[in-house]
Amino acid sequence: MKVLSNADEVIDLLSKEGPLSPADIAERTGVPRPSVYRLLDGLHAIGLTEPLPDSTARLSLRWLHLADSARAAMHEWSGAPAVLSALVERTGQTAYLSLLRKDEAVCIDWEQGRAIGVLLLKPGRTLPLHAGAAGRTLLAFAADVDSYLASSDLRRFTPATIVDAHALRDDVAQTRHRGYAISDGDVTEGIGALGAPVRSAAGSVLGALSIAGLADEFARQRDRLADELLAAAADLAGDQR
Repeated sequence: MKVLSNADEVIDLLSKEGPLSPADIAERTGVPRPSVYRLLDGLHAIGLTEPLPDSTARLSLRWLHLADSARAAMHEWSGAPAVLSALVERTGQTAYLSLLRKDEAVCIDWEQGRAIGVLLLKPGRTLPLHAGAAGRTLLAFAADVDSYLASSDLRRFTPATIVDAHALRDDVAQTRHRGYAISDGDVTEGIGALGAPVRSAAGSVLGALSIAGLADEFARQRDRLADELLAAAADLAGDQR
C-alpha cells in the first residue's frame, strides 16, 4: 500500500508540474530519492511515465487512452455532452462538468466556448476546492469544509483567491444560500465563472456544472447566466434518475 501511495503521489505531481527530475520529485513528495528511482523504473516499465534526455520524467501519452476509457465507462454521465453543448449554445461560455476527488475538483468533460484560450481548467485537470466556481461549488455542497480547511494550504492563484479560512466559510454560506458559486478572477485574472451542484434523485451532490468566460461578460449578464446554468444543472440531474 505504501508503494502504491508513493506512486500515486509521483503521478499526481507530474500531472500538475510537468517533467521533473528524481531529485525534484523526492524533494516535493518527501519520498526518499532511491525509492523515487525505483518507482520511476516501474512506471516507465508499464508505460505510465517516460524518461527524457535531460534525466527528467514525464507522464506518457498512454494516459490519454486511459482518460478516454475512464470517461467512456462513466455511463451515468452519458447525457452530459448534450447538456454541455446546449448550455454553451445558450450562453457562449465554456461549460464544465467536474467531480469531487479527495480535496480537488477534477474536470471530466467540457464544451468549449469563446474564451477557451485563457481558461485554466480542462478535462483531466484539477483545481483545489477553495478556488474557481467548480471547486467552490463542491466545497459548499459536497465536501467537509472543516476537514478541507484543516488539510489544505489554501494556495493563492491571484489576488482575488480566497485564502483566509473565515472568508472561505463566509463564501460557503453565501454559496449555499444563493444556490450557486460565483468566481471572479480568483483563478485567472479577468475570468469569471459560475458553478452549480448536480444532484441525484435523493438529493446528494454528484458533481458540479460550471461555466466560465470573460469576467466583464459575467458581470453584465450574471443573472441570466445563472438562470441558464441552474436550468442545465437540473437537466443533467434529470439524466441521473
